[in-house]
This record gives sequence, C-alpha cells and structure tokens, in this order.
Amino acid sequence: MSLFRNYLLSLVRNAVRDKFFTLLNLLGLAVGITASILIFIYIQDQVTYDKHNENFERIYRLEGDFFISEKQDLTAITQFPLGPTLKDDYPEIVEQVRILPRRDFYFKHEEDSFKEDSIMLADSTLFKIFTVPFIAGDPNTALVAPFSMVVSRSLAHKYFGTWDVVGKSMEDLQGTTFNITGVFEDLPGNVHLRYNGLISTATIEDQIGSERFNDRSAGSFWNVQTYTYVLMAENTTPDMVLPKIPEFYDKYMAELGDQINASFKLRITPLADVHFQKDELTWDLPKGNMNYVYIMGIIAVLLIVIASINYANLTTARATSRGKEIGIRKVGGAQKGALRSQFLGESISMALLSGLLSAFLTLLILPLFNKLAGTSFDFHTLLKPSILLFILGISLITGFISGMYPATYLASFDPVSILKGNGISNKERSWIRRGLVIVQFLISAVMIIGSIVVALQMNFIQKKDLGFDRDQILLLSMNDTAISNNVVAFMEELERNPAVEGTSTSTAAPGRFYGKQVMTAEQNNGEMLEKAFNNCMVNHDYMEVMGLTLVEGRFYDREFGSDLTNAFVVNEALVREMQWGDSALGKQFIPGVNIQGANTPVGEIIGVVKDFNYGSLHNPVEPLVLRCFDNLGFMRTLTIRVNGDDMQGVIDWIEEVRKSFHPVFPIQYSFLRDELDALYKEEKVVFALVISFTILIIFIAALGLLGLSSFMTVKRTRETGVIRVMGASQNQILMLFLTQFSKWVLISNVLAWPLAYFAMKNWLQNFTYRVEFPFWTFIISLLLSLTIAVISVSWQSLKASRMNPATSIRVE
Repeated sequence: MSLFRNYLLSLVRNAVRDKFFTLLNLLGLAVGITASILIFIYIQDQVTYDKHNENFERIYRLEGDFFISEKQDLTAITQFPLGPTLKDDYPEIVEQVRILPRRDFYFKHEEDSFKEDSIMLADSTLFKIFTVPFIAGDPNTALVAPFSMVVSRSLAHKYFGTWDVVGKSMEDLQGTTFNITGVFEDLPGNVHLRYNGLISTATIEDQIGSERFNDRSAGSFWNVQTYTYVLMAENTTPDMVLPKIPEFYDKYMAELGDQINASFKLRITPLADVHFQKDELTWDLPKGNMNYVYIMGIIAVLLIVIASINYANLTTARATSRGKEIGIRKVGGAQKGALRSQFLGESISMALLSGLLSAFLTLLILPLFNKLAGTSFDFHTLLKPSILLFILGISLITGFISGMYPATYLASFDPVSILKGNGISNKERSWIRRGLVIVQFLISAVMIIGSIVVALQMNFIQKKDLGFDRDQILLLSMNDTAISNNVVAFMEELERNPAVEGTSTSTAAPGRFYGKQVMTAEQNNGEMLEKAFNNCMVNHDYMEVMGLTLVEGRFYDREFGSDLTNAFVVNEALVREMQWGDSALGKQFIPGVNIQGANTPVGEIIGVVKDFNYGSLHNPVEPLVLRCFDNLGFMRTLTIRVNGDDMQGVIDWIEEVRKSFHPVFPIQYSFLRDELDALYKEEKVVFALVISFTILIIFIAALGLLGLSSFMTVKRTRETGVIRVMGASQNQILMLFLTQFSKWVLISNVLAWPLAYFAMKNWLQNFTYRVEFPFWTFIISLLLSLTIAVISVSWQSLKASRMNPATSIRVE
C-alpha cells in the first residue's frame, strides 16, 4: 500500500507540474475504459441469456425439422402432443412444458379496456423447469386449475397499484374471468422467452374437452402450435434420445407422412444455444447474433489499444521534462528496474484513477447507451461483482499495457548525458512512436470505412424497391367482431374520406409471418408435385392497394366467380421453383394434398406478380401463393392506402368510423414501413454503437497525435529556429511538420484498406440484397484521417513556427 502511495504522490507531483498533458492522459484513458465498460456490459448481457435458470444446462427446446416434398421447413414451435408423449415414452426426459403464444390479450379494468401482448398460455410444469421467483402464491399449484393466471410484479402494479393481488381477477373482453393465483418477479432483461403473465393450459382443456386436448392421433402430430421445452435427466444428452426418434416417428407420424409425401425429424437444442441460433426457424423468437458480439468485443479491444498507445505517446512526449529527475535518481544509485517499476506504477495509478472516473462516466452515459442499444441497464448493473471486477481488471491491464513502453524508455536514459545538458537521444526509438501512431490511424481508418459501408447498407434497405409501396400504408388489425363481421361496410365508410385511396384485406402483410401449406402443382411433364409454399389470403383489391406489379396474366376479378375456388396468382420465385419457364398460365394447381379418390377440386394459375420482398432482405424472395378469399372478416389484416401527409388525421378518422360500429376492443394499427424497419432492429443497434465508438476511437487517436506532435515540436525546436534564421516562413515550417505526419497517415490508410475491404465484404454477405463494396470509401477515410491529423498537429506546429528564432536555438 505504501508503494502505491508513493506512486500516487509521484503522479500527483508531475500532474501539478504538467496539468495539460496529465489532463490529456486522464481523458484518453477514461474515454477508452468507459467505452470498454459499456461494451462489456452489452456483451455480458448477450452471452448470459437465460443463465439465471438453475437447471440451465439441462433445459432444451424441441424444434421441428419437417421435409415436405423434399423442401425443408424448420420450426421453433412443435406439435401440441409432442412434449407429453416424449416424456411418457422416454425416461431421459423428466419434465416438459408447452408454452403457447397469445399475441393480443385484451381485458377490462375499471371502465377501460387494455391490450397486453406479453401474455402466454403455459402448462403448470413451467416452474419445475424454469427458475421464476414467486413473491406471492405457490408455483407448484398456480397454473393447475382452469382459468388460473399468474402475473409479473410490474403487471400487478400497473393495474392494481400493488403486488399483493392473489385472489383478485382479470376479465377479458369476452367476459372470461381469470383468477390470479400467483405473482412472480419481473423476468431479467436477457431471456429469450418474455412474458408478463401466464394463463393455464388447463383453460384450453376446459374449453375444448379432455379428449381433444389430449389427442395423440396422427393428424395432431402434423400440426405445430406450441413452444416445447424439456428438462433432461442428469447426465443425459440429446444424443441418447435422438436415435430413438425414428421409432417414435414410425409409431405416431409415418402413416400420414407417407400420404402427404412428408417426413419429420426432431431437433433438441440446448437452452444455451437458442439465443444465438444461426438457423432460420419459422415462428422463432427474437434472437441475437454472435457475429455482432464478436464485433463489439473487437471494438472494445481496439479502444483499449488506442487509449494505451495514446498514453504511451503522450508520456514519451513529456520525457524531456523528467530527464533531470531521472538523471539525478540514477546518479543517486537508482537501478533501471526500480525506475521502471516507478513509471509503470505511475501508469497503473493513472489507469486506476481513469477507471474510477470511467465508472462515473458510464453511469452518466447509460441512459444514452440504453437508447442506442435498446437495453435497460441502470445503476444496479454497475454494482454487479462481474462489472466491478471488470472495471478493476481493465484498468490494471490498461495501465500495464500503456505504461510498459514509457517505463522502459524513461528508465533507459543516460544520466551523464542528461545532467551535462546534452538532451535525450531517442533516434533508435522514434520508429516505435511512429509505428504506434500508424496503428492508431490504421484502426481509425478501418472503423471509418466500416461505418460508411454499414450506413450505405442501411440506407439501401430503407430505399430499395421492394416490389410494393411501403410508404403511406396503414395496417389495421381487425381484432373485433364488430368490425370483422361488418368489414365491407367498414371499408366503404373509410373510403368516403378523400385521403383514403383504397383498402384491402389479407391474412398477412410484408414483414409478418406468412404461413406455409402443402400444395400440389403441375410439373412440365404433366405430373403433379406436392410442395410446401408460403401462402396468403387476399381480396380482389390487394394488388392495387399494395402496388404490386403483374408480369403475366391477370389478378383476381369480381366478374369471375370461379376466382374464389379455381384460380391462383403466384410470384416469380414460385415459377422459378417449378421451372415453368416462359409461362405459368394454365398450370394446374391444388391448394392442398392431392389425395387419390378424394375428388379434390383442381384450379389453375391465372397470373404471376413480380417478386416482392415480403420478408427480410437477409434472405431471397421465397415462392408465394396469393389466394383469393371472399370472407373478408376472416382475414384479420386491413391494409389502408393513404394519400397526403395528414396521417394522424386519417387515423383519427378511422377511429371515428370504428366507434360508429360499437367495437369492444381498442384500435390497434401500425405503419407498414415501421414493421419492415423492425426486421433490421439488430443491425440498427449495431450501426448506432459502431458509429458512436468510431467517433471515440478517432477522438482518442487525435489525442495521441496531439501528444506526438508536441513531442516532435519540442525535439525539433532548435532545428525550427535555424530554419527560421535561414529565411523559412511560418507556412513552410508548418508544412514541414504536416508533411511528416501526413506520410504516417497515408501509410496507415494503405494498410487499413485491405483489412476493411475483407471485413466489410464478409459482413455484407449476411444480406441477399446488398450494396457493392464502395471503393471510394478509401478516399474518404484518407481525407478524414488527414483532416484529423492537420487539426491535431497544427496547434503545436504553429506554436513552434511562431517562436522567436533566438529563443528556439537556445532551447536545447
């Protein structure tokens, strides 16, 4: 402790003597450590998803791997009887739970109605598998009875003003009463399956009957509808169960599977892998991307490296001010090792002070970081032992890394030469300092290029022609029978408003889930082939309202009554999938399986629409069937095309029209553009963070260049004076310094270009539709780096060029 106190006192003395450089050192290290703390908090949150569960390593999610006519379909939801059947048949599975998503839960509270979209239905066994701390009620019995419900602490407070709500009830808008039997603590932020309330699946059994609820017929095993999780026995792995699944398939599924030309394989995914699962699964929950975690980790390392380089350059730039101190101590008997320890101790002390400052800066910046990253970290996050340990550890590591070179450099001074006033010879070490600056600007250039490429790709996503009009489109959920049962009259009333250009109904919308269905299509050889295609029910006006483009044939027409049963419109991707060539018109098509002797009605293709990106641009456009349907109330999505800029006025009009139909549920609407933007939420978060940390990297690099320019101008003071005496102007001297630093910046950029190219080309591969790598970003990074260098160097260089030559020559 006394040794540390000595280091700290030495640090304070030098800080008082040289306030400006001390402030730069402290600022550079603090900014770098603060950024690394924020990134560590983000990474730790990502990699510890679901780890609060006590049985974390024994919990697995069941997933479906279906093959229908040789086309694979991976599903995050599985068959309703799958979990209980596996538990009954295989002792390796000791418990199972089914969790059914319920998108919208409307209920009455006092005089108003509210919507909660985080309510799910679950088996009573959920709490035997997942760790959910209860603050009221018994988790063993809370979800056993029909119409029982457990709620989170926040949901209880939201509607009742207290967590003590066991025995109270909540009533939905259909008049069904749910009894609150338990209250649990709010789930952590890093869980993949989020809910604020759970309703017992015994409620479903009460409503549909035990026979249907417990159905294990062949048909029930080909209908997916629930998330299923299992708890494996101790010392048991999925490899002990998966070899038995073919036997399971033969027993329960093979008979019907053979009829529909389909097969099924079970996937058992560890809970640890669910959040970062790379496979695209139908009905999957929001998940993370490990590549982005790696990117953030690399940025954290780069920030620490640049901050350390910055400190080293600033410290060596001040070497001349401590030359006599070192000379006297060496003459007094101090060994190199002792001096090295002192300077390294000062660096570590500075880093620890910076770490302390960083903790306060992190607390101040957390609200902004939460806004950028979509997180909810707070003061309590910083108090976690792992975070406190990281702050201490990264401070020590940064202090050691940043102090090693200056400590070795300062301890190597020749005391005799210094005390005689001959100055400090450092020619043999100048290449190290230059190399450090080159590394700093190499990192900065890579980050600049990367930020520009990400910005261009995000702009491309925003402006790419998706094959339909995404602007001025309002999506209204027809969740109320008062509307859905009178949808034609409702649509006609809406279209009375001149701002409403048109309305249409459908079962899905771009950016949402399009259901798959096995259909039968005619091949070129005349034989029929069963395949699973995405499909969407639409009405006759869908193409016009959405702005789709017809490339062949016609769209649905009310004059042709047969369009409702015997006509189909498909996209270009389906035509390519079936290899129909130049024309698909007239090809036979069946909206289901062609079962022999079933007298299945056969329709035909009447039109082909141009491919439109109804999913994410990460993936290619998949085959799609648009089917005409006249039961408009069945199609729960109402698409409204609006002209003009008064969108809020139109929304007010819609609400006014809705009220005239006496709806029970509150209005629920969204903008199509917003739903499409949500597909790239993760990319937007990473983009915002990368831009922010790039700015910090450039800032720290500029501080480092300022430090080195200070060092160089001091070392060349006499040379500058001689040049001035010989007639050189201030501008010529300024150009002398700028040329030297610009050369280093140019070298750093040339080295950075191939690194940035390969890194960003690899990132762009994540998108099926993407921009080409813009080579002009190399020039932008060079110009920006040179601008930063000029600004950083000019201040010190101007001071040197303006110094009186007589004074300059006398300095050394």
